[in-house]
Parts: sequence; C-alpha cells; structure tokens
Amino acid sequence: MKVYLLLMMTLLCSSCVTVRLSPEGEMVRLTSNAEVVRNCKYIGQVKGSDHMNGGLSGQGAAEENAMREIRNSAAEMRANTVHILNVTTGTSGSAVRCEAYHCVTSN
Repeated sequence: MKVYLLLMMTLLCSSCVTVRLSPEGEMVRLTSNAEVVRNCKYIGQVKGSDHMNGGLSGQGAAEENAMREIRNSAAEMRANTVHILNVTTGTSGSAVRCEAYHCVTSN
C-alpha cells in the first residue's frame, strides 16, 4: 500500500511541470491572424512543446506550457509578436510551431 501511495504522489507531482513565463515573454503577443503580422519584420521560426504533461486531464497544461515556451523564445529573438501556424495537442502532450515577428505599433 505504501509503495502504491508513493507511486501515485510521484506521478501527481511530475504532472505539474510548469514553464515560467519571463517578463520579456509576457510582452510577446500571440495571434493566429496572418493580417496582424503582414507589415511586420519576420525574425524566424519558433517551436515549443511539452511532453511532460498530457493524458486526458493534462492537455490544457501541456498546451499552455508550450505557448509560454514560444513566447519566451520569441522574446529572446527580440520579437514582440508570434503568429501561430500549428498546434498539436493530445494525450502525449502539445507541440506548437510559430513564426516570430517584430511589429511596430502605432499609437
């Protein structure tokens, strides 16, 4: 019984892996609308994934972690906008493919 309880606690803790969003990553906006980045400077492709979370109950967490990874990576590239091209989420986790852009906003 103790072994079973220890195993369950280990599995629960391992399913709570979270990617922290950096302060710079918080400034990166996500869009699936190609028109938003039409006049922006293309920086490069960014990919994010989370295969530590998943299953039937962890798919949302996996996708959120992948998106945070995308935003952090884009910020490191000096991009401020990410155009989402493809999101694949399932029981094995989530993978996201995007393009990073630097957009000048007018006030």
